[in-house]
Amino acid sequence: MGIAHREENFIVIELGSHTTKAVLDTSDINKLPDVVLRTRGGVLKQDASNSAPQSATDEEFGGLKGEDSKQEPRSSGIANTQDAAASTTPLHVNGIMDVDPAESTQRSSLQAETEDEVSSVGNAAAEAAAAGDSGADRSQKDAEQDGNEVSYVFGSALESATSDALESTVDMMVGGFVQDWEALSAFLRHIITKELGIPISRNGSPILFSIPALWSKTDLERLAQVAFEHLNAPTIVIAEQPLAALYGNGKMNGLVVDIGHTVTTITPVVDSCIQPSTIVQSPVAGAAVTRRLHELLEADPSVNAQFDSGAVPLEFAERLKESGLCRLRLALTGDEEDGDEQESASPPEFEYEGKKFRINTEILAKAPEVLVEPTEPGTMRLTSLMQQAALACDPEKRTALWENINIVGGSSRFGSLKEYLQSELEATVLPASNMFAVSQTREIKILSVPDYFVGWRNHDHWAGFLGACIMAKIIMNDAKHNITRAEYNENGPSIVHTKPS
Repeated sequence: MGIAHREENFIVIELGSHTTKAVLDTSDINKLPDVVLRTRGGVLKQDASNSAPQSATDEEFGGLKGEDSKQEPRSSGIANTQDAAASTTPLHVNGIMDVDPAESTQRSSLQAETEDEVSSVGNAAAEAAAAGDSGADRSQKDAEQDGNEVSYVFGSALESATSDALESTVDMMVGGFVQDWEALSAFLRHIITKELGIPISRNGSPILFSIPALWSKTDLERLAQVAFEHLNAPTIVIAEQPLAALYGNGKMNGLVVDIGHTVTTITPVVDSCIQPSTIVQSPVAGAAVTRRLHELLEADPSVNAQFDSGAVPLEFAERLKESGLCRLRLALTGDEEDGDEQESASPPEFEYEGKKFRINTEILAKAPEVLVEPTEPGTMRLTSLMQQAALACDPEKRTALWENINIVGGSSRFGSLKEYLQSELEATVLPASNMFAVSQTREIKILSVPDYFVGWRNHDHWAGFLGACIMAKIIMNDAKHNITRAEYNENGPSIVHTKPS
């Protein structure tokens, strides 16, 4: 019989290409994330991370140089990848994924390769321990041998780091997929130790990872390895974000539209099962809105004149986009009065770097239109993509999809976006559905987080994180869905494929 963990110790981490969220303690389901960090890291230059005295490095960047440090965790810091690999001990992993017999040979090969990597890390740690080296001494010796030691900064430490101290910056995830596993491992260690204040050596908190639906089997196994080798988690569960988003709204069927930073993903979910072959993606997402907004701002002389340089910085457009001032104009309603009011409204003020700017409301209305009606060649309207995903499902299930549309993601917060989509879908889907006798769709309904989750009001875009917390409460201690340390040790990373989803 497995160990029953307390909800107060549960950790939920939602990995996103632009933003990663985390929370410790799911006993209060109305609790918002404790951690909201940009999924980006800075690589410190060798002279900043190795040559500088330890105290100076910690003081400047708020970081630690190894797990053997006796300092208490702080809110921002440096993660050293060699120390991370050498100082951790084996753990277990918990995952929820189906087994694909067709890929058993590939998975076996990957498992053997991964286990060799795990073994090499473990052997290095054992040899260092036998030699009586401390974590810091071992790190120094490794650095002298190959000079490949890499140190990262995240969060506020990255924001405050100077260009002289940084070698480069790295986006660990792009388009929902991991680009740099070494940096992501350090990033997750930073979240556990610095943001949540849990020493890796004494980590007794099970972790639920909420991930995009299209991760490969290789990615799932590598996440298991990171959790086992570097985070020292006693138990983990791997859940898919579209399913978690529906659970956040209390549904088991629906169409999940995730508008992220660089990609929009539309995922049909039927009877709590994601339909991988029907998933549709578009490169038009939040970054496209930023580019469009920047173009419109630069084309407006009155905006350029407000900058001393005479040019609009891209960062200004990014901050303006995230301010909540951009709103879609509901052209489909035919309400001319509302349009006239918007035209006559005085330009709103937006503060940037201590200075207030006035922005034409026409610009604020036009920028987010690129989401629903892209201008780039070869791209489709958002509603057309939604219909494409729904039509790929069984006709009997389409009604449930249209009646449970879940719009999530950081770039889904533009004012009137839901109303715009509702109007356009009612004008296109309902008439077409009425022409057929099978599975008529009589209502288009876009979901909102239920009112009884009082702490999540006005946070519909975070429904996926709420759903992940709900999943953690239900299945974290369920042996059918989690993986124990003993199971990981016995089966290796491939254990993530043997648990039901």
